[in-house]
Order: sequence, then structure tokens, then C-alpha cells
Amino acid sequence: MSAYQYYEFQAVDRPLIAEDQAALRAISTRARITAASFTNHYEWGDLKADPAEMMGRWFDLHVSMAHWYTRSFMVRLPRRLFDAERIRPYACDGTLRAERKGDGLVLAFTADELEIDGADDGSGWMAALAPLRAQLLEGDLRCLYLGWLLAVQRGEVGEDDAEAPRPPGLSRLDGALRAFVEYVRLDQDLLAVAAEGDEQTTDPLTDEALGAFIQALPVAEKDALLTRLARGDGATLPGELRRCCREAPGGASGPALPARRVGDLLSAAEARAEERRRREAERAAAERARRERAEAEARLRRLDVLAARVDAAWLEVEDRIEAKRAAEYEQAVNLLLDLKALAERDGRDEDFRPRMARLRARHSRKGTLIDRLDRAGLPG
Repeated sequence: MSAYQYYEFQAVDRPLIAEDQAALRAISTRARITAASFTNHYEWGDLKADPAEMMGRWFDLHVSMAHWYTRSFMVRLPRRLFDAERIRPYACDGTLRAERKGDGLVLAFTADELEIDGADDGSGWMAALAPLRAQLLEGDLRCLYLGWLLAVQRGEVGEDDAEAPRPPGLSRLDGALRAFVEYVRLDQDLLAVAAEGDEQTTDPLTDEALGAFIQALPVAEKDALLTRLARGDGATLPGELRRCCREAPGGASGPALPARRVGDLLSAAEARAEERRRREAERAAAERARRERAEAEARLRRLDVLAARVDAAWLEVEDRIEAKRAAEYEQAVNLLLDLKALAERDGRDEDFRPRMARLRARHSRKGTLIDRLDRAGLPG
């Protein structure tokens, strides 16, 4: 390969021991490898391993990008903490895939044919996207829905298909979800249409909801949770509790939003885009008109001042021409244009034309100047 590629992997649940790091070093002699990460980029060559296999063996998060317009994001979730069946409604072969790797489930999001800024080296995306893993483990499925929506955008979902289940909070995306939208270049109009009606949903994980859920837990279950915490097995407990609270009966976040037809989503997104473009065109036209009015008023004021110093202005034109510099030529031409406009306004064109002809005759050998005068439409 001969295009820029960036790969970054992160271990969350367990550090990389010396043997792990040695195995990774065999994959790349120049990668930056720590107890929690593997990072490398390529100008020539390619990663000599399958990212999905690396995820299954060592890592929990992965981002990669290539300047042939492709980006990917992978998340490894422990199968004991995440039900693989929850992914099924959102999965699409090209955009969102799930694969069992050992005791984990590797989710892979892929976006291609992107317009990638050549200045983006990929190094900032891991920090921006990493919180999505914790959200998934807490039962927040919004990034899965966004992955499905990307598949809709890319034409991988049939127009007669029903919409995937809509998780609450699509109208309240946090920083990590907004970063995901930017990372995969999800169409903003399609996202806005998808989020319609979400305003009636509420956050299922308010402090009050969490407090009520924990208070209602049986004493034996609370004791078991505290025992796990005491023996050092509590790293995943916050996420587990939040997921259970989210999924608890009676913990609904508002009325269920009805599934829509994919074709209707696309049509509504296109209609919204057309309306947005119309409003933008109106704003641009209004701004142009305002700018033109301001320029016209400024020119009128400038001509009023110029009327009191016409002879001095002609001398200034000569001085700038004699400087024989491009910038001075430009200023001389602009001043001549103002003198021409003033003559037309005041009905003194018979005075301007002879003076202009004499100026051109005096400087006829200055090819650059004459070319500028011609292009400005100043008479010969």
C-alpha cells in the first residue's frame, strides 16, 4: 500500500503483559506499544495482522483510517455483560458487523467513500470515541442505531424495510456520540429526521431513577453486589447497575417511538435538506444584498470626498504608476475607476476621457499597466 494509514488499539479491561507486548512487537517493529495500547501509522506498507483478530486477543477499542477515504471503529464487549442478540436489528454487513471472539463480541463499524481532511492524522479519534464502549455496556444502544442509520445513508438497507428500534436520547447526543457522527460523516439531515419525536422521551438514568432502582433491589442481591465490590471484582459494577436500571420493568424512558419505513426516512431527509438549502440560499442572497448596499453607500461617500480633490487624485495616480509595483498599479487602477464613476455621476465624462487617453499614451510601454487598464474597462 502507498497511502497514509493510521491504526490505534486500546486495552481497557486488562493490561498487556510482557508476552503480549512481545507478540505485538513481532507484528510491527516501529509501533508505539505500551501496557494499554498499540499505535502505528504507515506511509508505505500495511498492518501485518487482522485488526479483528488483534481485538479478539488483546484489545477492547480500535480506530483506523486510511486516506483512500475509509474509517473504522471497533469495540470489544465481554459476552457475559452484553447480549449479542441486541445487535441483530442494527447489523449490516458493510457498515456494522458483530463477530464472536473467545469470550468477547467484537463490533466493527466501517465508513468509506469519505471526504477526509488530509491534515487529519487520526490520532485524536480514540479519545473522542472511547466512551462509547462504556455506554454500550450500560445498555445505551444509540451508537448502534447511528451505525444502522449510516447503513441507510449508504443504501445498504431496503427502502421498504422497517426502521431499527429507536433508543431514547437521539435528540440529546453527548460528546462521544457527536464525535461518532462526525467520524463516519453521518448526514445531519438524516440524523435530524431520525431524531424527530425523541423530544418526548426522557433520560432513563436520572439520579432519581437510579436511586429508586437501587432502593428496590432485594437485600440479598445488594449483599452480593457489595461482596463483589469488596473482593475487588467491582470494576464493571457501575455499568452493570446502570444497564439493569435502564432495562428494568417500569424504567421506560417515555412512550415507545413507532418504527418508520426506511424510504420515508430518506424522503424526509431529502426534503429537509432541500428546505435547508433554500433557507441558506435566502440568507446568502440577503447577505449579498446587504453587502452590496453597504459597498454602494461607501462608494458614494468616497466619491463625495474625491470630488473635492480631483486634480490631486490624478497626480496620485501618476505617483503610484511611477512606483512600478504591482500593488501600486492596483491602487492606481482603483482610483481611476473612482474618477471615472465620479465623472459619470457629475456629467463630466468629456473631461475624464481626454485625461485618461493622455495617461495611457504617456505609459503605453508599461505593458502590465496597460493590461490592467484594459481589464478594468478604462477607456483608451
